[in-house]
Amino acid sequence: MLPYTPSAVADALLGLLDQAAAERGRATLAIPGGRSPGPVLTALAERLDPFVRNRLHLLWVDERAVPVGHPDRNDLPTLAAWKAGGPLPAAVHVMPAEADDLEAAASAYAATLKAATAGDVLDVVLLGIGEDGHVASLFPHHPGLQELDPVFAVTDSPKPPARRLSLSLPVLTEARSRFILGLGAAKGAVYAAARQGPDRALPVSLLPRGGTTWYLDDAAVAAVTG
Repeated sequence: MLPYTPSAVADALLGLLDQAAAERGRATLAIPGGRSPGPVLTALAERLDPFVRNRLHLLWVDERAVPVGHPDRNDLPTLAAWKAGGPLPAAVHVMPAEADDLEAAASAYAATLKAATAGDVLDVVLLGIGEDGHVASLFPHHPGLQELDPVFAVTDSPKPPARRLSLSLPVLTEARSRFILGLGAAKGAVYAAARQGPDRALPVSLLPRGGTTWYLDDAAVAAVTG
């Protein structure tokens, strides 16, 4: 666990993405929706040099099945936050969750993921967490936790909207690195619970400890340390 600041997370992300770009000629980063990633993405965009930017593939861990441009989309605020810091990466792969056929959209994004990674694993996954411990659209005790396909359709999300696309747990666990943002006292409690071991009631606890770094803000740390 490390103390959270947007610049600290951005610096760590940049180091891994630069290494990937230098070693493999490409770098892949999957990001979440929500409010927490915005400052990190702005800080990362400010730091991104042309060498990494021209080799970076940006993907999403999940998306809500609403029309393109809808205010509930995950890609809308995250792209805006990125643009506030600098130019977008060379390759931006938004999830086609607006499609009527979500199963076909999941298959299409799985192909996009395979092409972006050149058949390899993701370099880095940035994750937010819900107060229930969900990550991406992987919810407590949900059948989606058992999905083996890289991308799957959700039609019964316990949080609205019910329809979504999500990366699967295997994709997240196989990534080279995972950064989890725990901001606020409630997320500190999730971190403490996740440290107790894997529990399907707390999806974030199913991620491997190796290669996973938590960043907690002051409120989250206070909730852990009392």
